[in-house]
Amino acid sequence: MARSNARPTLPRPASICRTGRISGPRWRRRKFVVSNYIVGRLNRKPTFAAVYPIQAIDPSVPAVVMTSIDLQWVSALITSLQRRNGSSVLLVDNLGTVIAGDPGRSAWIGKRIDDTSFFKSLGHGDEGTFRGEGIDGVRRIFGFARVPSSDARLIVGLNEAEILQRTDRELLLAYLQLGFFGLLVLLIAWFGGERLIVDPIRSLARTAERFGRGDLQARAPPEAWAKEFVPLTVALNDMAQKLADREEELRAANAHLRELASSDALSGLANRRGFDARLAADWQRAGKLARPIALLMIDVDHFKQFNDRYGHVEGDVCLRRIAKLLRETATREDDLPARYGGEEFALLLPGNKVDSALAIAERLRHAVEDLCVTHASSPTGQVTISVGVASLVPSAGEDAGHLIEAADIALYAAKRRGRNTVVAHGAIKLAEAS
Repeated sequence: MARSNARPTLPRPASICRTGRISGPRWRRRKFVVSNYIVGRLNRKPTFAAVYPIQAIDPSVPAVVMTSIDLQWVSALITSLQRRNGSSVLLVDNLGTVIAGDPGRSAWIGKRIDDTSFFKSLGHGDEGTFRGEGIDGVRRIFGFARVPSSDARLIVGLNEAEILQRTDRELLLAYLQLGFFGLLVLLIAWFGGERLIVDPIRSLARTAERFGRGDLQARAPPEAWAKEFVPLTVALNDMAQKLADREEELRAANAHLRELASSDALSGLANRRGFDARLAADWQRAGKLARPIALLMIDVDHFKQFNDRYGHVEGDVCLRRIAKLLRETATREDDLPARYGGEEFALLLPGNKVDSALAIAERLRHAVEDLCVTHASSPTGQVTISVGVASLVPSAGEDAGHLIEAADIALYAAKRRGRNTVVAHGAIKLAEAS
């Protein structure tokens, strides 16, 4: 137990402090001490005291410095720190007496609240939080902490509705951000899927479709695709190249087969099949254009006797030499020399009238004579030819057979006249008429 006595001198003598009993474990340990709520003995104002032990002049006498704290100043300090509407700030001692508070709680200063559920929620802890109704009946979320060197606790309450509203806003904002980033991720995934997966598949499908339409020159474009598609692209392009090569080989083989089917192996000229196909096409074209088409039917004179005397090998050589002359005579692209069969040849001359066809036939006959191929079984002593010439303008109801028939008639007339001669179909009709 100790007494403190401080009597300062003022202009007017007045006692502003008096001795009092101070006790407690903190004071005994000579530490800073804050009292509970008290009422001043002199001014009868509510206050609480702060005491700190000091070294007196007489070491045997315990001494302290004690001062009272103005609760209005504490309340003003609490008010200056209060920032939120609906919040509550209280300073309560360990007996449950309200020491200070914000303006909304000023009527409770000096009152005991130890019997309220609010105070009982504090328990005996130095700090903590709880939810409940404040002393004014408003629900809040409270947090409290013990004031250092004191049994008093500072209690701060925030309006529960405001806190929950703010929490709801933050949750809504979080959900919106989550939705935005989720949508962004989906868009990126969609774009990446389109670019890296769907687009390559579509491109490969378009290339395969072009293959299906017969475009073997199509190739999958060399784009920067996902590496999983690169082997497929390379394989598809390799397959296309192999198909194109095989197609080219087949085309060449078919062309060769067509050539074999329409050409004569011995002479190298068009065979009967090729001649017939070409004659039908040229006959139809001449009919559309109303222009003439001429045909020379050629027969090697006494060729059977030539084969019998000189053999088939020499006969083949003779036919090749005549075929060469026939090819040289057909100077225009539209002209077609052909081996009609055996020792018979034909020369198709689209656009030629009978006079020009006769001139060509005479040149050919003289060229064969100039070969001077010995033929002992022939009256002339050498190989000669007979030529029948016909030229017609196709008319309705006629086919190419009329031209062949006319040229054949002229050929037989040439043979009847002693061979090694040229006869035109029109000249036969004129001779018959005379």
